Amino acid sequence: MAGFEERDRREDLLIAAQQVFGRYGYHDATVRAITETAGCAAGTFYLYFASKEDCFLALVERLYERIMAAVVEARRGAAHASDKLYRSLWAVVDTLAADPELARVVMVRAAGAGSWLEERLWRLHDTFAEFIAQDLEESGLDPVEARTGARAWFGALNELVGVWARRPPEAGATPTLEEEVGRIQRLFWRGWGLPWPETPVHSPRPAGSA
Repeated sequence: MAGFEERDRREDLLIAAQQVFGRYGYHDATVRAITETAGCAAGTFYLYFASKEDCFLALVERLYERIMAAVVEARRGAAHASDKLYRSLWAVVDTLAADPELARVVMVRAAGAGSWLEERLWRLHDTFAEFIAQDLEESGLDPVEARTGARAWFGALNELVGVWARRPPEAGATPTLEEEVGRIQRLFWRGWGLPWPETPVHSPRPAGSA
């Protein structure tokens, strides 16, 4: 039971931290605000996290663990490299869209966190880009084109998601993230000469839906 209680307390702190970082940004968020939101003492916070930086990094890791788990699962059973690439794209998009507050915290509200976060994010981006480069090589691109294409693809996706994450939640943004990503995907697929999936695994939600 103690183990479950400890996980629950850590989870409560992470939920509170996500709310506080989302409201104030990394720079202005405080451990006090996190503990008050979680309804616990400061000492409890330091049982689980060494610092505000450590807590924020735990949220970053949470998002990317979800993304990578979704990508790995989505790629199972894909017949061709281009199918793996297609499924990977939508696994990322769907994971981000499932928790827009967490996506906003990591991709927008991290300003002021410092070089330690940039370095960690770069390593995570690099891991994912390697998936894409391998798929492109298997699809017939030479290694240099594959690496360049993977960086360009990931950069475009990152930009679209960043713009989406900056929109106020109440804005009722149209077009949706899925629609915008679908457009940029078609541009890249044509440029790479990849076949479009005969049975797409993703059905974009209508504009304005939850």
